[in-house]
Amino acid sequence: MLSPLVAGLNNPANRFQAANKLAHFFGCLHLFVFIVDREIGILLPAPGFPQTLPNGKFWQDFTLGCSKNGHHQGLLPFPDANTLQESVGILGPEQSVIVFLGGTPTHEQIRPLIEILPILINLFTRELVEFSTQARIDLADKAVTKAEKLAATIDIMRVHLKDALVEQKKDKKAIEELMQKKDEFMNVASHELKTPITITKAYLQILQKLIPPQENTTAGDFILKANKQLGKLTALINDLLDVSKIHAGQMVYHFAEIDSKNLIEEVVAQVQVTTQTHQIIIAHNVPAKINGEQHRVEQVINNFLSNAIKYSPGAEKVIIRSDINDNTVKFSVRDFCIGIPIDKQQYVFDRFYRVQESSKNFSGLGLGLYISAEIIRRHGGTVGVNSDASGSEFYFTLPVLDA
Repeated sequence: MLSPLVAGLNNPANRFQAANKLAHFFGCLHLFVFIVDREIGILLPAPGFPQTLPNGKFWQDFTLGCSKNGHHQGLLPFPDANTLQESVGILGPEQSVIVFLGGTPTHEQIRPLIEILPILINLFTRELVEFSTQARIDLADKAVTKAEKLAATIDIMRVHLKDALVEQKKDKKAIEELMQKKDEFMNVASHELKTPITITKAYLQILQKLIPPQENTTAGDFILKANKQLGKLTALINDLLDVSKIHAGQMVYHFAEIDSKNLIEEVVAQVQVTTQTHQIIIAHNVPAKINGEQHRVEQVINNFLSNAIKYSPGAEKVIIRSDINDNTVKFSVRDFCIGIPIDKQQYVFDRFYRVQESSKNFSGLGLGLYISAEIIRRHGGTVGVNSDASGSEFYFTLPVLDA
């Protein structure tokens, strides 16, 4: 008689109904099974059982008593907060808890059930992992979709703002108001986006541990794609926050002595591992001491190198060099792309500006060079570009520290 009742627990779709039939067999009204969610380390109703219970604090204290003492007896609210039922709970395998409501069966009466509990708990635990994994895959898919929609929305906004900036007939006051509202929007939106992105990254890391790539190639590919999209979205948000800080006067710098030679070598090593299409060549690298915030100067060099690789897909190398002249050190990065028209070169360091000839083929907001220029100016340096049909050379200068 017990075997068919236990077999009914195999299907999570009608598991609670089957559990109640099993409870009736032992003279009770309801049967609940709680298992440990290994990800968060707390007891939760097993798959197929009601996931929301009335007066949850009562249930939490009851199951905690079972975990501490091996068994517990008392009153529990079910099916509503006003209906209290006499209940008995026992500690099962893998720190699980089994609760009988509406009756108090003895240990001897439920011994046959106790003997097969390890099989049931193993089944419920595997189901919980599978359900959690699917939920996180769905979350990763939604994150990618949201990232793509956000990128498309910001790209449209960039086009409108660029048109507003380059169109000289626009009313100056209207443009300033538009830019102020845009900065306020970007600042608020960027901060609001950081929290869900951080949480989503954490979920993806957990998901990556739950599903080894060798066991589930499709899920592994989804995780990699979601992480890649989140990386792009994070870089975009960081640029937007930097722009907001610049305009609010909140970009803080912590200056210290920097070895320019080591600086170039470190940044080149970091960027080189991110590309398989280009070789970054250090043509000349002078040892010099400069005063600045290393993280921010690295950010500028990284941006110049990344742009050189991005906008020269047909080339195979990028050249970087440093030279000293008149107590300044000049850092320059040369690519071998189609070049920038001479009438557009004066605008490349403007906010949101992108050369029309390349904007159709390459994604971006036109913020990297603007942020780089503001960083170098705050360091007392200058930025510039030289370009012709053979390629472009972006450079910046910084004062050399006195001996």
